[in-house]
Amino acid sequence: MLRRMIVIALLCLAAYVLWIQFQVLSQKGVFKSAKASKQQDETQKVYFFSFTKYTSAGSKEIEIEGDSANILAETVDLLNVVAKAYAEETPVTITADKGKYQKKTNMVHIEQNVVATTQDGTRMTTEELDIYPDKHILENEVQTIVRKNNINVDGVGARGDTNLKRVKFKKNVTVIVQPDKGAAEDPTVITCDGPLEIDYNHNIAYFKDNVVAKDRRGTLHSDTMDVFYSKQNKKVSKIIARGNVMIEIPDGNKTYSDNVVYLADEGRVILGGDTEALYAGGSKDSLGGAGF
Repeated sequence: MLRRMIVIALLCLAAYVLWIQFQVLSQKGVFKSAKASKQQDETQKVYFFSFTKYTSAGSKEIEIEGDSANILAETVDLLNVVAKAYAEETPVTITADKGKYQKKTNMVHIEQNVVATTQDGTRMTTEELDIYPDKHILENEVQTIVRKNNINVDGVGARGDTNLKRVKFKKNVTVIVQPDKGAAEDPTVITCDGPLEIDYNHNIAYFKDNVVAKDRRGTLHSDTMDVFYSKQNKKVSKIIARGNVMIEIPDGNKTYSDNVVYLADEGRVILGGDTEALYAGGSKDSLGGAGF
């Protein structure tokens, strides 16, 4: 009888010890889980990132702000990006949904709803953009629109200085020059395969490869075309077209020449090199060099 009671007591004691160990291990698991959850929350925490870089001369080169969870990393991933890239103390302000800032190379890549605006009203919109602040360059390989005053440029692969005074497009370019508000005119539309380079400082655009300019007065085709804009009224003031030039007017008459100078303010066309006229009825005239 005594032996049985001792065995029962030992079994109860063993069961109690096992129960205590189970409770301790369970608590450790809870603490471990809570600690892991806390660490995970810390890694997912979003911080405000702000950085300004100066040139060796002490002037600002770039300012960049955004929300980030890894502000100490070499490459900082950003959300709600606002950047200011400086050139001659005049910044272009650029916003985007997200981006990356590479500390070592000082390069910024931004994407989604990218908008760059300058103080003089030039506006660039695209879906991704690389910013090289030390070189004062903005660049991408995607569809981009640049609008200034009444001139709208749409093309693929843009490269410009950081104040957007000079912008180059690689291919598939369309330029629309809108008339003044209230003017009873259609816009002038110029397309080319590219490249196209626009110098906003001097109001000149250089079109290359399969250029077509069209307005209510007719259509002009050429290999290359230099288009000059009036600084006062922002309209096309002069066109110089070179290589396989063809002009077609609404009545169907066509002229062919090596080069053409079109003076928009005077409404005059000067043909150069070998020229030929093809009339709607089918007859031809060889004109030599001519102006009309």
